[in-house]
Amino acid sequence: MNTIAAFLISITGTLAARVLVSLGFGLFSYAALTALASTVIGNAQAKYALIDPTTLQLINLGGVGEFLGILAAGLMTRAAMMAIKKLRPI
Repeated sequence: MNTIAAFLISITGTLAARVLVSLGFGLFSYAALTALASTVIGNAQAKYALIDPTTLQLINLGGVGEFLGILAAGLMTRAAMMAIKKLRPI
């Protein structure tokens, strides 16, 4: 019983440090990806709004707006996965 308690006490410090590092990384990556996504989507919406209204109606009938939303979500997911893979704490 004594050895189990000593073992648990010894790993508590490293476990707490890993949890805090993971939370910090999660908040940082969320903030960075949110800022990047809002910038990219804002630029895309600005360019999309410049299209002629008749052409825009035809494009929207084809589902291009939904396609762009799905594409943006996929790219942001890919970026998040790459960031997690490269910056994973020990």
